[in-house]
Amino acid sequence: MAELIFEDLKFEEKEDKIVVTFLDNFYFEVGKEAFNDAKFDSNKVEFAGLSEEEARNKINVILDNGFENLKSKITNKPTIYVNKYFGLPLIGNAGFGITDRNSNMIEIKPVTGCNMNCSFCSVDEGLTSKKTSELVIDKDYLVEETKKLIETKECEMHITINAHGEPTLYKPMPGLIKDLSQIKNVKTVSLITNGTLLTEEYIDKLEKAGLTKLNVSLNAVSEKMAKILEGSGKYDVNHVKRICEYAAKKIEVILAPVFVPGYNDNELGEMIKFAKKIGAKMGVQNFLYYKQGRKPANTEQMPWEQFYEMLKKLEKENDFKLMLDESDFGIKKLKPLPKPFKKDNVVDAVIKCAGRYPNEVIAASDNRNITVTNFKGNNKKVKIKITGDKHNIFYGKAL
Repeated sequence: MAELIFEDLKFEEKEDKIVVTFLDNFYFEVGKEAFNDAKFDSNKVEFAGLSEEEARNKINVILDNGFENLKSKITNKPTIYVNKYFGLPLIGNAGFGITDRNSNMIEIKPVTGCNMNCSFCSVDEGLTSKKTSELVIDKDYLVEETKKLIETKECEMHITINAHGEPTLYKPMPGLIKDLSQIKNVKTVSLITNGTLLTEEYIDKLEKAGLTKLNVSLNAVSEKMAKILEGSGKYDVNHVKRICEYAAKKIEVILAPVFVPGYNDNELGEMIKFAKKIGAKMGVQNFLYYKQGRKPANTEQMPWEQFYEMLKKLEKENDFKLMLDESDFGIKKLKPLPKPFKKDNVVDAVIKCAGRYPNEVIAASDNRNITVTNFKGNNKKVKIKITGDKHNIFYGKAL
C-alpha cells in the first residue's frame, strides 16, 4: 500500500468523478476509473497493492493529463499553470509574470482573474470579462526569475505585486512575499488588492512574511456607491474598511481610489476623512478608458488638467496629499532592460499556450514571451513579426 500526501492538491469524490483542487482556487475533474480503487482523504491518496514508486508514476500521469483541463473556480475559465518546465518565459506580457518598466520597481503578477466585477476595470478582469483563459504561475519559478532580473540591477529595488485581477486569489501569497523580500537588494514589497478576501489573520501572515505596503483599491466609502462601482452587488465595503483600519496599525496602507466622474465625485471627501482616521495615505487615480477595458454608463475620462486642479483643491481644503508620484515610493529611472528583438523584427518562436482572448496565443522566443494576435493554424513553430515592444512587453503577428 502507498499513501501519497500533497501540499497544493485536494481530492474529492463526486459521483463518478474525482474533483482535484489545486491551490484552493483552481480545479480539474478525473474519471474515478483512472484511480482504480484508490481511497481519498482531502490531500491524501491511498493506493492498495502498489509500491510508492508505482503509485507516484500512476498519479503523475493522471495529474499531467488533468492539468491540461485546469479551470478557475472564480471565473470557470480554462487556466494555464506555468512552471519552469512549461517553457514559457515570464518577461514579455503586461498581464502575468514580471514587468520591468525601466525603474527600480518591478511588478510581479502571479495570477489572473478577479472575484469582483468593477464597472470601470481598465484591463477587463472579473466575472463578466471577455477574456477566455487565466494563468497561474508557480511560486518558485516566479521567485527564481525575479531574482535573476534583480541581480542585473545592482541597486535597492522595490517589488509591487500588481496582478491583472485579484492577487490574494493566489494561495502561496505569504510564501511568495517571504521569498521575494529575502532577495538581496529588495527594500520593499507592496501588494495591490481590492481587500475583499483579506482577514486580520491573513494580514498578520503577510506582515510576518515581509509585506511592507498594502495598496487597497477602495473606490467609495458609502455602501450604495461602493456596490454600484463594483458591479456584482456583493461588495462589502464595511469589511474592506475594517481591514484597512487593522492593517494600518501594522504596515503602511495606501488607499488608491479610481475617480469615476459622475459616480464617486462626492465620495472623495469622506474617503480623505477615513484615510486620516486610520493613518493611511491616499493616491487618487483618474479613470482611464482602454479599448479592451470597461466603461460605466454616462461617464468620460476627466481631462488631466481638470483632474489635477480638482485634486489640488481637495488637498488644500483637507491639508492632505492626494497626488502621489514616484518620489513617494522611492522609485527612480534605471537603464532599460535590453530587448532581444524590436518592433518590425521577424523572429522564430514556439507557440506555448492559448492567449487570453479568442484567436490569441502566447509564444516563446529568446527568453521572452510574445502575445500573438489573430492567430490561425496549428503550427507550433512560427515566424512572428513584432508589432509592439514597449518595456519588453511584446506583441506580434504570425507570418
